[in-house]
Amino acid sequence: MPMHNKVVNGVRDFGVTKGATGPHIIECDDGKKYVVKFADNTKTAVNEFVGHALAQAVGLPVPDAALVVLGADLVGASSDLTYRVVGAGPHIGSELIPDVMDFDQFGRLRQQQVVELSNAGALPGTVCHDNWVLTRDRDRSDNHLVQALNGEFRYAMVDFTHAFTGPAWTADAIEQGSYLRVLMPVHPFVAVSVTGVESVEPTLGKVEAVMDSELEEIVSAIPQSWGMAEEERLLLVNFLELRRGLVRGVLTSNRARFPNWRD
Repeated sequence: MPMHNKVVNGVRDFGVTKGATGPHIIECDDGKKYVVKFADNTKTAVNEFVGHALAQAVGLPVPDAALVVLGADLVGASSDLTYRVVGAGPHIGSELIPDVMDFDQFGRLRQQQVVELSNAGALPGTVCHDNWVLTRDRDRSDNHLVQALNGEFRYAMVDFTHAFTGPAWTADAIEQGSYLRVLMPVHPFVAVSVTGVESVEPTLGKVEAVMDSELEEIVSAIPQSWGMAEEERLLLVNFLELRRGLVRGVLTSNRARFPNWRD
């Protein structure tokens, strides 16, 4: 089920987990735990919502996500949420993945033994997504997770808070960013996986094929309670439509940033 169609209710708050935005781990009525980021006076929830939906739309490996509805009682029982004036209602949650490590931890493991990602072919595609939505911090190791399960190691792309120029974006920032041709930061482990256009083509082709109507549907599904003005919604759709056609040129003109790129 697409993330923007899935709604669950929070039933138990396990408190703050690591992350600059202070997300909480919350168990929901579907029996799953979610890493929840909150709709506040920034665009954090909007960025997570749209960034995840777009990654899912082009087939990148992301955890399942949902709108997590928090009741007033659950919010009131948390001193942290009360202090931060987090409101009851829908917030954005990404399903908690057990047994994970970040790229730094995975790198240390690779120094000790021969281990590979079973879905390593997805790594180059993340660069397409990040340059479509202008993710500013994908060079951080904790924005890439590796799940170890039954001897298999699988990559998962997480954290879209710093898409669209960052969680404090304005209409002016979005308009200016629409035409930006600077390559977004890339983690070294991802950079070496990009070997040329053919390595990014599966995802790049999907990005370029996303229809205007799909973008409009995703943006229109952002909850009204998050206070996003209609002008901002229109600007965000326009931003995605414009940047969709720029990604290929951004990657090829910055080929020197990828050490294994071969023409």
